Amino acid sequence: MKRLKHIRAGLVNYDYLVAIPSKGDSPRVRAAKQAASTAAQQYMNLKNSWRELELKLGANFGGKDHVVTFTYDDAHLPADKVAAGKEFQKFIRKLRGGRRRRLGNLLYVFVTEGYHHKAANSFLMEDGYLEDRRLHHHAVINGTGPGDYDELRSLWHGGGYIRIEPLDVHYYRELAKYMTKEAREFGKPKPGERTWRASRNLKGYEVEYTDIPSDSMTLAPPFGAVDYEAFGEANPYGYAMFVGARYLLYEEADPGLSYTKGRQRPPLSHFQP
Repeated sequence: MKRLKHIRAGLVNYDYLVAIPSKGDSPRVRAAKQAASTAAQQYMNLKNSWRELELKLGANFGGKDHVVTFTYDDAHLPADKVAAGKEFQKFIRKLRGGRRRRLGNLLYVFVTEGYHHKAANSFLMEDGYLEDRRLHHHAVINGTGPGDYDELRSLWHGGGYIRIEPLDVHYYRELAKYMTKEAREFGKPKPGERTWRASRNLKGYEVEYTDIPSDSMTLAPPFGAVDYEAFGEANPYGYAMFVGARYLLYEEADPGLSYTKGRQRPPLSHFQP
């Protein structure tokens, strides 16, 4: 018997398939399957800060939303990260007030950084000099329309520049890793510790388990899967391995969406014998 764990966070999907012990298994087989299950659990541990963030981003933000970097000039530079966090919350309150007056909603995720060196080839373009070991913020903010860029710039009181880029749905994972890089390198967060802050109205992701009464079933790309990436890990006994896959899946074709990253797979059953 195998068990499928399926996680869905907007366009982002994860599948994990692992053999589980059954009553008829010998002690050796049961031990091997349990080892595979343990390896799978360690691999897909959602307490990892960047993976949790990836799923939150996928469940709440899309191509019409914004990835924003906020910096400070010398006159407005906060004393430390705690003070910088308070300054950013002031900005959030002003932004939320503007959204409410327009009957709009505000969703956001942000991190505060200030330790890493200027990166020559960072994920979000080249870091500017005001990000070189200086306090700054990276945020993902939901979009409302053409006036967003002007609003964000007019409300920011930190004196530094603001860099705004559209969110690319093909890079949820890379964005999550980028936004948590400093916490992993310098903060050494404990398991389960969140290294980012977010609005309380973010939606959660969906998790579903399915038991499959056959050991011969394997994963295969569902119809319409984009950026499909399979992975797996052998257990110490060599008896079996857990397998998994990550992919984007659009429920319906949207002419405004780009498929430039990755190729759409041919029609296949989700499971193959």
